[in-house]
Amino acid sequence: MTREALKRVEPGLPASWYRDPEHYERELQTFWYARWIAAAREEEIPQPGDWRTVRIGTQSIVLLRDESARLRAFHNTCRHRGSVLCTGDKGQLPRMRIVCPYHAWTYDLAGRLVATPRRMETPDFRMEDYRLYEVAVDTWGGFVFLNLARDPAPLADTLADRPARYGNYSFEHLRIGQRIVADVKANWKLIAENFSECFHCPPVHPELCAVVTAYQEAGAWGLRGRPEARPQYKPAAATLTLDGSARLPPFQGLNEDEKRTLYIADMVLPALFLNIHPDYVNSHLVFPTGPQSVRIVYDWLFEPRHLPLPEPDLQHYVALWEITNRQDARNCEWQQQGLQSREFAHGVYVPQEFDAHRFAQWVRAGLEANGSRASRSGRARRAGPRPRR
Repeated sequence: MTREALKRVEPGLPASWYRDPEHYERELQTFWYARWIAAAREEEIPQPGDWRTVRIGTQSIVLLRDESARLRAFHNTCRHRGSVLCTGDKGQLPRMRIVCPYHAWTYDLAGRLVATPRRMETPDFRMEDYRLYEVAVDTWGGFVFLNLARDPAPLADTLADRPARYGNYSFEHLRIGQRIVADVKANWKLIAENFSECFHCPPVHPELCAVVTAYQEAGAWGLRGRPEARPQYKPAAATLTLDGSARLPPFQGLNEDEKRTLYIADMVLPALFLNIHPDYVNSHLVFPTGPQSVRIVYDWLFEPRHLPLPEPDLQHYVALWEITNRQDARNCEWQQQGLQSREFAHGVYVPQEFDAHRFAQWVRAGLEANGSRASRSGRARRAGPRPRR
């Protein structure tokens, strides 16, 4: 994929799109409730009966493994009167049953209603009419993706050529060595735009620029997606750490070119950002929590044969991205504060911010397409009721 600098300064997204609650709801419907969202790692739900909750926008989802170890997901809502079913963050389901804490309606791990204690029998009540609302689940590279749409397109459409492109990295075999969760007071799009450009790197990320010396210049193209030319690194650098040194061998299965490619950044929009290195991966799972806030789950992924890493070695790998991620969060929060200005209508993208501009185009196109679908859906609803899934 060719990356080219913009030929001219391009207008940014409207400032109101980063703060307006009504527009935020429109984006939830367009991007977060209708697309594949990377929500967890498979290793977080390892055994039958294990569960964890995931919040996507306002929607609480229960992700679990059923008796056959198949991943399933359901809206975390009882079909009786709407209570939350799983009240914590994660756990193990006793007797392989989901029991509502309110009236004890009970479901199996396929979402079927199997018990309604103390309910008086009536001829109009059928247990099969009250299954949990199921959510589509798929996986790639050890990441669990959810899609809240009723009839989602295949995950493969979202992934494009990534399974082949990153096949030698065997993401599915990697395991979490470190996790850091950050609540950032910034709109989710600011996080994505920031990740998609390094025009900001010289003033913001001195530690990163000391290793990726190409970033000391404003041009610094070529690290996004497929690099067009090998970028410049600190002499003798072997990976991305504070001093560029590696304490682990490259991933098993990498070819010689991949071993020499010290950094690839990629985004599986809207929720998964990847910093890929020969010996570890730093992933970001992004969850909007409001018009002006987001939760980011940062994971450092390693081959399991090296885990647990001795603390000095772990910190050797964690430090650079922990510092860089914290710097990015701070600057996104400052940007969010500045976007409150009544005078500021929109920003601009300069030539080096071609991928940030590409992201803005993706946002605009998605909203326009969803507006067209909403109009057609409205006409369809007037013609008759939509059947329940």
